[in-house]
Amino acid sequence: MTHLTARGDIAIAEIVVYAFLLVISLLNCVRHGFKRQDGWILLSIFCILRLVASVLVIVVEESSNPSTGVIVAELTISNIALTPLHMAALGFLSTCALLAFDNTVPAMLNHMLRLCRIVLAAAIILGIVSAVEINSNQASTKGHDLQKAAILLIAAVFCFLTLFALYLLGFVRIGGQSRMLALGVTFALPFLCVRIIYSLVGVFSTAIPNNFSSTTGSWQIYLGMDVIMEFVVVGVLAVTGLLLQNYYREGSPRNLQFEMANMKD
Repeated sequence: MTHLTARGDIAIAEIVVYAFLLVISLLNCVRHGFKRQDGWILLSIFCILRLVASVLVIVVEESSNPSTGVIVAELTISNIALTPLHMAALGFLSTCALLAFDNTVPAMLNHMLRLCRIVLAAAIILGIVSAVEINSNQASTKGHDLQKAAILLIAAVFCFLTLFALYLLGFVRIGGQSRMLALGVTFALPFLCVRIIYSLVGVFSTAIPNNFSSTTGSWQIYLGMDVIMEFVVVGVLAVTGLLLQNYYREGSPRNLQFEMANMKD
């Protein structure tokens, strides 16, 4: 058996952590529902992707001649893993908006939410194609260009998520439970920002060696700006889900007005 590198050891730690977070995420799915827009199932999918990617890292390191399929699969998952995490955050904030606007989201905001979903779907496709292209030809600029395009699309959605979260918390009146969900997403965003910066620097850097490469760069930077940041983001969202109580029934203006009327009586 081949001795694992630092990345292999990190992969083992990821398996342990994400197995635990997956249990919490699935519990949140049961408690709050499996609707895609709520984000809980997408958070679970992210945990599964990270578990699979970690297993593949260990398989590659322990094999003296890993198959092309395993390498492509590991690179593909690494390229697209951030997308379901953003989709989950988008789903959480979309739910908060539905509650805030009494299930009638303003047309402009609704169009922006749909556009974000399309952009993230495009990022997934670009991530898959770029992984195949890079594996077939490391020197090919096409694969790296597609990888750059994918992370730029994800970064654009992140900017929208940040503005969307600040808008909900600063200018929209929402109930206590749904507000807690919005706060949970907002608290996780700075850590997600660090993770995106890591990917942006990694794909756009021309330095040799590239310390921000997720496969060949510094494992210390990888651990601090990639792995730990994702742990924090998923952990914050998962714990927020455990703290919530029937948030999907609260927060609409109609409910708030009803409560205010009762208080006056």
